[in-house]
Amino acid sequence: MNERRITAEMLLPEMIRRFPATRAVLDRYGLRGCGGPEGPRETIAWFARLHGVPLDRLLEELNAAAEGKGPVGEIAFRPTRADTIYRPFFLAGLVTLFTLGCAWGAVNLWLIGTRQHFAGVDYSWILAHGHAMVFGVVGFFIMGFAYQAFPRFKHATLWRPTLALATLPVMAVGLALQAIAHLGAPREPFLALGLVAGAVQILAVALFAWVIRQTLRQAARPEPFDAFIRSALFWFLLAAAANPVIFWLFETAPTREAFLFRVATFNIPYRDVQLLGIAVVMILGVSLRFLPHAYALREPTPRWRRFMLCGANGAIALGVLAFLAGMLAGESRWLIGQEIAALMLLAIALGTPRQYRLFGPVPESERDRGLKFIRAAYVWFIVAMAMLALTPVYNLLIYQPLTGAAVPFSHAFFGAYRHALTVGFITMMIVGVSSKVVPTLSGVDVRQASALWPTFLLLNVGNALRVGTEIATDYAAAAFAAMRVTGFIEVAGLALWGYELVQNMRVGKRLEREALARASSEPLVLGPQTKVADVLQRYPQALDIFLRHGFAPLQNPVLRRTMARVVTLEQACRREGADLNRLLADLMALIEAEQKARTSTPESREAFSV
Repeated sequence: MNERRITAEMLLPEMIRRFPATRAVLDRYGLRGCGGPEGPRETIAWFARLHGVPLDRLLEELNAAAEGKGPVGEIAFRPTRADTIYRPFFLAGLVTLFTLGCAWGAVNLWLIGTRQHFAGVDYSWILAHGHAMVFGVVGFFIMGFAYQAFPRFKHATLWRPTLALATLPVMAVGLALQAIAHLGAPREPFLALGLVAGAVQILAVALFAWVIRQTLRQAARPEPFDAFIRSALFWFLLAAAANPVIFWLFETAPTREAFLFRVATFNIPYRDVQLLGIAVVMILGVSLRFLPHAYALREPTPRWRRFMLCGANGAIALGVLAFLAGMLAGESRWLIGQEIAALMLLAIALGTPRQYRLFGPVPESERDRGLKFIRAAYVWFIVAMAMLALTPVYNLLIYQPLTGAAVPFSHAFFGAYRHALTVGFITMMIVGVSSKVVPTLSGVDVRQASALWPTFLLLNVGNALRVGTEIATDYAAAAFAAMRVTGFIEVAGLALWGYELVQNMRVGKRLEREALARASSEPLVLGPQTKVADVLQRYPQALDIFLRHGFAPLQNPVLRRTMARVVTLEQACRREGADLNRLLADLMALIEAEQKARTSTPESREAFSV
C-alpha cells in the first residue's frame, strides 16, 4: 500500500500537515476555516458523517489531492469572520447566563424562598430574568451555532458574515435596554425605553433569520432538518414581535387585578412561543442533523420526521390559540385544545429518543462526554412534557382537593414544569452539544478533555431538587428553604462548564496563532513536496526559472496566489511535463547564489563576524 494512503481514522490535522492540498477538498464539503490552519481534531470518518459526505467518495478525493491528481483548489488558510463566528456568540451567551440569566434567577429564587412566597420579588425582575434567558442565553447559543454549523452542513459559506456578526451587538443592546426598562417601569422614560429595546431586538432577530435564510437558499442542498429551522425562525420572529406588546401590557396595568389578568392570559402562550417554538423546535431540527452523524445513531424514519414537524408546530399553535381563546372568552372548554397539544408534545418526547436508539449501545469510538448530557436532556424532555400533560390532573385531583384553593391552578407545579423544560432539556442540550463541538473546533481532543461529571451531577441534582421542592411548596412552607438553594447548585455546575468552554476556545486561538507563526517562520526546504508559492514568496525572481521550464500559467498573478499555494513542485512538473530534477537544480542554484550574495555584503560580513 502507498505510504501516503489516507485512511478513514486519520485525524484532519495530521492529514493536512502531510498533504496540504487535501484542505481544498475539505473546504468544498464545509470545513471553511474550522479549527484554524490545520483543521479541527477529528477523524476523516467523523467529518464525512457529520458533513453528509459518502466516506468512500471523500477518501478517493482526498487521496487524489494528496497525489496531485484531480481538481486543484485553494488551500491557503486565510482567517475570516465566519471561521469561528460561534465564539463571540457563545461568550455573549455565557456573559448573559452569569448576569441577567441563571445568576439573577438564582437570586430571585433565594428571595422567594426566604420570603416563602412566589410574589416575594417584583414581577418585573422575573420578566427581565426570563426574557434574558430566552433571547440572551438560548438566543445567543442558537445564533452562534446556526452561523457556524448550518453553512458547513450545507457545504456552503455563511452569507454576509459581517452582517451576521452585527446581530450580536444589536441583540446585546436590546437585552440590556429591556432589562433596565423592566427595572424602571412604569415610570417614564422607561416605558418608551422598553419599546425601543423591543424594536432593537426585532431588528436583531430579523437580520439573523435573513442571514440563515439566504445561507440555506444559496446552498441549494435541501435536507429534512431545513423545515424545522424555518419553523423555529418563524417562532423567533413572532416572539420578537410580541415582546414589546407583552412588555407594555405587563408594565402598564392600571390595577393589580388588571395586571393579574394580563399575566394569567398572555404569559403562558408567550412563553410557549419562546420555549417550545424557538428552543424545542430548533433542538428537534438540529438533533435530526447532528445526532445520527455525530454519534452514529439511527436516522428517524421519514414518517416520524413529518410527525415531529407537523406535530410540534401544530401543538404549539393549537395550545397558544386555545389558551388565549379560553381566557379571553372565559370558556374553560377551549382549554381542551391545550391538553390535546400537550399530549402531542408528550408523544414526540417519548418517541424521538426511541427513533434515534439514543439509550441503546453506542460504539466506544463514538462515545464522549457530551453524550451523557444529551441523553439526560431527552429524559428531562419526557419529564417536562409529562408534567405539562398532567397539569389538569394535578390541579383538579390533587392540588385543589388537598389545599382547598379557590382556583384550580398551581403556580408551583407549572413553574416546576417550566424549569424541567428550560434547565433539564434546553440548557442540558446546549451544554451537551457545545461540550462536543467547541473542543473539536478548537483542535482539542474531546476524549482528553474534562469529562464534566461535576457539571452533569450539579445540573441534574439541582434541577431535580428544584422541581421537587417547588411542587412541595404547595403543601409545606418548609420546602421554600430547600428550594432557595437549588438555583445556586445549578449555577455552580454551569460555571464549571462555562470556564472549561472558555479555556477550550482560548486553546483554539493559541493553536491558530502557533500554526500561522510556524507557517511564516519555518525555513524553506527545497524538495519535491515544496509548494510553488513558498518558493515564489521567498524568492520572487524564481518566476523566470518557472517560466523557462514551461510554467506559463504562473504569469497570471491570480494563479500565483491560488493554485501555486496548493501545488508542489513534483505535482507541477507532472502537470506541465517538466523535468523535476532539472527544475530543482536550477532553483537550488538560484537559492545558493542569493544566499552567497547576501553573505557577501558588508552588512552580512559584519553580522557574521559578530
